[in-house]
Amino acid sequence: MASATSPASERLGPTFSRRARPARFALGTLAVLLVTVFLPQFHAAAPDRYRAAVGTCLDHLLQYGTDHYGPVHTPMLMSIIDVHSNEAPAEPILLDGMVRAEGRPGRRNPGGSDLWDDQPLIDVLLRYSELSGDPRYRQAAEDYIRSFLDRARKPNGLLAWGSHLFYNAYTDQIDDDRHGNPHEILIHLARWDALWRVAPDIVRQEIEGIWQWHIVDPKTGQHNRHDDAQVGCDFAFAGGSFAHAFAFLYTKTGERAWLDRARLVANWHWQHRNHETNLAPDAPSTGDRYDATHCFTTLCGPHALALLACYDLTKDPFFRDMAVGHIKAWLKYAWDEPAGRFFAALELDGTPVPDQAKGPGYDAWMPTGHADTWPATMYSYEFPLIAAQACIRAYETTHDPELLAGALRWARHVRGSLPPDVGRRWRKEFLAAMPELASRGGAYADGYGRAISFFVHLHRATEDPADLVTARQLADEALDRLAENGWLKGHAAKPYYESTDGVGTLLGALLDLSEIHP
Repeated sequence: MASATSPASERLGPTFSRRARPARFALGTLAVLLVTVFLPQFHAAAPDRYRAAVGTCLDHLLQYGTDHYGPVHTPMLMSIIDVHSNEAPAEPILLDGMVRAEGRPGRRNPGGSDLWDDQPLIDVLLRYSELSGDPRYRQAAEDYIRSFLDRARKPNGLLAWGSHLFYNAYTDQIDDDRHGNPHEILIHLARWDALWRVAPDIVRQEIEGIWQWHIVDPKTGQHNRHDDAQVGCDFAFAGGSFAHAFAFLYTKTGERAWLDRARLVANWHWQHRNHETNLAPDAPSTGDRYDATHCFTTLCGPHALALLACYDLTKDPFFRDMAVGHIKAWLKYAWDEPAGRFFAALELDGTPVPDQAKGPGYDAWMPTGHADTWPATMYSYEFPLIAAQACIRAYETTHDPELLAGALRWARHVRGSLPPDVGRRWRKEFLAAMPELASRGGAYADGYGRAISFFVHLHRATEDPADLVTARQLADEALDRLAENGWLKGHAAKPYYESTDGVGTLLGALLDLSEIHP
């Protein structure tokens, strides 16, 4: 494994020359060295380019992207916008909807808004307002929040957001993905502070409702990703979101019960770990199903990232140490040194799951073989780029050299998976659903964004120019492929700005990159 101070020729050259690449990712050893030596000259204008792309897209959102549909117009931002007409279609073209949304195209929020999917965008609006000194962006974020919290709530008081629910701007009603109207929040880190500034009473009701409707056993922390107060799928990325909400409410109320509840829910997966390996199952409550007996990047990725956010809020080392435990267990058992890749799934004794054909029914979603770096489905069990982000974030928190070594392994894994593309596991189905993918190529905005942000944070830790080179190569490709008519699209083969494709995540990563000056 390369050290944090290894030269660019050692860190990048062999990876980029492994096979034929598009021009941006075909840099050989000499080219990378030249870019590294002359980095200030080559990239003097790059930060301005990245920030300008963010500003242009946000300006388009503020001008064209609000809800001006149906009888009632609101300041909510639409989830899908045609980059040619600047309009949000009531029924967008299906394209990848059945595959990416796992058979539920309503998860794209057609003709509507979903404040949960827009949590990364809310963060960008607030950051850009501060960076630019222009209050319009903060105002747009707060107006969106205020309107959504006022108009999009279920009868039980929970917000109509998440992976199943959204606000339909054409009907001015709550809509869903035809899956029973459940509240389910996962993967993203909510900007609870921004919501609290706008409507603290509603936010408190939301978090209290999570405890009431999602935590099915208040003694053990057993939870269900759906709000039916019944035993169900206790996915790790949902549990992390719940713990984060409780930790936030503790910081606002000072009520010790909320800290105890955050700790309780965070501990649910940890207490089900294999005590020899520290590998925990993704969903302990699902019985004989594979997610009750295997560990995925859900634990060392979005779950661990949420635990680190709990630590940031509370400064309770319980959360930090648990997050590090999940991450280090994965680093120890999932790494395949000869391949330079992490595996996608592990048995709890640390045995990797070899590559195999998709199984029948729900077994089709079981990840096998090496982790699919650019997963194209929204949820599933594949989150290698978030796992990379969590690893470097844990290093920033602890300065533990073992975590930096792990982050460098993730860098090797990602570089070995360039150029970005739709992942191998569902590629055949995506090509059939979205034929332009074959000629357009590239990854989803979310994949670009997470990879860019990872390499930015890695560069801050290593001060290695090679990490910054990779971040900028990814950003340049993302802009080349996804920028169109002032918008950033969710994927190059689609005509849409699309929030569930991670445009907000990409915008945030471009801001991260713009803050690093040669």
